[in-house]
Amino acid sequence: MLQLLLHLTGDYLLQSDQMSAHKRSSSAWAGFHAVIYALPFLLLQPSWSAWSMICGTHFLIDRFGLARYVVWAKNLVLGLWPMWLLNRGAVEEQSRRRLAWANCAATGYPADVEPWLASMLLIVVDNTLHLLINYSSLTWL
Repeated sequence: MLQLLLHLTGDYLLQSDQMSAHKRSSSAWAGFHAVIYALPFLLLQPSWSAWSMICGTHFLIDRFGLARYVVWAKNLVLGLWPMWLLNRGAVEEQSRRRLAWANCAATGYPADVEPWLASMLLIVVDNTLHLLINYSSLTWL
């Protein structure tokens, strides 16, 4: 529970509107946000490698929007693979086009998903990635 609270503090309470607005386009802003995000985790007295992993992966995920790639891959695998099995290899061209990266680049979800829903689901995936990495780092590093 403490790790969740530290994550929420670093990612929401300590993130300014400037960080939020510029972290995807500026490595300096993304780096500043990542360090500020990781500071509350020092309360847990993590190893240097664990703290560095939390800070470094936060930078990478936020700077390059990596959560949207996870969403896209998940939708591609879990959306097309069952269809491929059911259709015995004949995946519908419409489904391929719907899940093409060009149609999903903004959030990882296809453009026909309601924008509010795609944004909220992307936030959930982003937070889940951070929490998994944080837990793993603090447990095993």
